Amino acid sequence: MLNKNSVKSKKQSFSCEEAITMKQSTKDKDMPVHTITPLLLSKLPSEKGPMTYLVYHGQPVVRPYVFWHIRAGDANVLVDTAIEAADYKNYHPGFQRFPFEAVQTFEEALAQVGCAPDAIDIIIQTHLHMDHIYNTLKCRNAKVYVQQEELKFALDPHPIFEILYPRNIIEKIDFSPLWGDATILPGIDVFLAPGHTPGCQAVAVDTRRGKAVITGCCTTMDNFDPPEDIKTKISPFATYPVIAPGIHTDLFQAYDSALRIKRMADIIIPMHDPEAALKKRIP
Repeated sequence: MLNKNSVKSKKQSFSCEEAITMKQSTKDKDMPVHTITPLLLSKLPSEKGPMTYLVYHGQPVVRPYVFWHIRAGDANVLVDTAIEAADYKNYHPGFQRFPFEAVQTFEEALAQVGCAPDAIDIIIQTHLHMDHIYNTLKCRNAKVYVQQEELKFALDPHPIFEILYPRNIIEKIDFSPLWGDATILPGIDVFLAPGHTPGCQAVAVDTRRGKAVITGCCTTMDNFDPPEDIKTKISPFATYPVIAPGIHTDLFQAYDSALRIKRMADIIIPMHDPEAALKKRIP
């Protein structure tokens, strides 16, 4: 198990493979590099509109509910904990009619990377929506990092977003709050990416192919790789070089955060991208 030292606050520059998109970067040979394993719990046949502001509405897509495992030396690190299909359907009576598809349980997913909930040392919560935090309480030994601004909003959300924050779970977690950009472990950093939620944070991970960024904001690769002629060929309301998340508390911040991620990442890992969720490992 990890000896949990305090994180170091730090100003960090951040930063895709194939259809995630790749660029090559120079790396300090002494810096640790990590591999990220996506772990898919459930999926929902849906449409693209909720991810992409004013664009692609009605176009079909399968939305994955996924979390990520990083083995950093002796430490098991998770980014979010996702939600199982049955839990999503039971979260609210209105969700019973949606065709959620079960892939595996949280415990089965962790077994793929050789660990169990009690072996998780660190959980980085990108934000506190129910589909990102539902299994966090199962990891009884984990130190759970979240931005203080996100925690504050989650405990007193605007009525528009109240359904997305499971107060009965959030109040039981002993969070370690962060105030801005920070280093969690060598080669694993977080940085503020507000807009989707007030305290959304992205996670930057040093890999053998450069800086991989788990976006935090709920997006797909459509948000980060729109065609240059999107305004004329698809919609006059579209934006380039990024599209803001369709769900947001601050549209301008959401756009700016997506742009920052695109400019800084070597590998972009969007939260609900169906291709990224099916990869065995990244990179």
